[in-house]
Amino acid sequence: MEQAHILAFLGASLLLSLVAGRGATLIRVPLIIGYIIAGAILGPAMIGFVNVKQVDSLAFINTLTLSLIGFNVGSELRFKQLRKMGRSIMVITVFEATLAFLVTGIATAAVLKSIPMGIIYGALACATAPAGTIDVIRQYQAKGELTSTLFAVMGLDDIYALILYSLGIPLAGIMLGSHEVSVSVALLGALRDIGLELGFGAAIGYLLVYLGRYIHEQALFLLYSLGALLVMCSLALVYNISPILLTMSAAIVMTNRNGLVTSKLAQALTQWSPPVYLMFFVLLGSRLDFGIIASYSLLIIAYIIFRTLGKFGGAFYGSKLAGVSPKIQNYLGFTLLSQAGVAIGLSLGAANILTAMKMELQAKQVISVMTASTFLIMLIGPVLVKYGLSKAGELHVKD
Repeated sequence: MEQAHILAFLGASLLLSLVAGRGATLIRVPLIIGYIIAGAILGPAMIGFVNVKQVDSLAFINTLTLSLIGFNVGSELRFKQLRKMGRSIMVITVFEATLAFLVTGIATAAVLKSIPMGIIYGALACATAPAGTIDVIRQYQAKGELTSTLFAVMGLDDIYALILYSLGIPLAGIMLGSHEVSVSVALLGALRDIGLELGFGAAIGYLLVYLGRYIHEQALFLLYSLGALLVMCSLALVYNISPILLTMSAAIVMTNRNGLVTSKLAQALTQWSPPVYLMFFVLLGSRLDFGIIASYSLLIIAYIIFRTLGKFGGAFYGSKLAGVSPKIQNYLGFTLLSQAGVAIGLSLGAANILTAMKMELQAKQVISVMTASTFLIMLIGPVLVKYGLSKAGELHVKD
């Protein structure tokens, strides 16, 4: 009976999203806004078609979506193009992530009157989730200088955010009185994870290119792409590593080794990925809880406002220091606000550390604030992505 109910939820989500997506199109906002609203309607906050436990049982969709996102980002990162951008990408990434960390950390520490908790929220704020951004880019077929820069920044952002998080969380734990966490051990763990992600990804990328040369039929490439992605998802789960960085490194190797095979694989993934993306945003919407928003409203507002200021300011000043074009300086900040699966995943890790320290209230607060802020950010984030790309003149499909 439980399986029948989950299947009914999946079916209802797809059908309701058609209606909500049409409504989003009519008011000229990205489709994912409609998908998130559809999830909110079906979730516990409204009609309660599914409960939190049932939503959590579909967590594999998040892993699958993050894997797709990683591959899409990695397939756009060609070494020849990155060399042209040079140090500018590194400067922009460090500025936008670091400033978001500092500004959000200071603001939330002031609200909570707790420096360690401010460090935790700052560490969570520096990550940028590519999910909503990628969906807008695909919907409007965006191409150009800003779009290329955005792909590169998103690719490096997750690696840098993971390092900041790996340093910040144990530091906060020590300040809160824990003797079970160590900055050096946490950093070594982060480096080990990144090594596994890059190593597994590079090896799989080489293998996929080699075998892909012998596959020519479109139907076979569809099976090949799905099988490869599911294997990478399983590796991410078994070794508890980031599916984004794993598939991104695989795609980077592929696109720089054999662009034709990469293009065929990406095209095959595009054929079956839309329902997966749709369900990802529906599940995000279904986590909405009005009680949480009311309970932590001041903290959520402070987090969203100062994270936004940090991302905008970091992107602007980083771009200015890097000497990139005024178009990137003025509009890159609009495209870096999305927060979804990556931030939620990191917040769960932070909550586990707090729970181990017998700080259950703070653990619940972190998960609640990150879930609510993610929902609210994803309502406006894609609209701002569209605005930034539109002002830069890089949208090639109209509503």
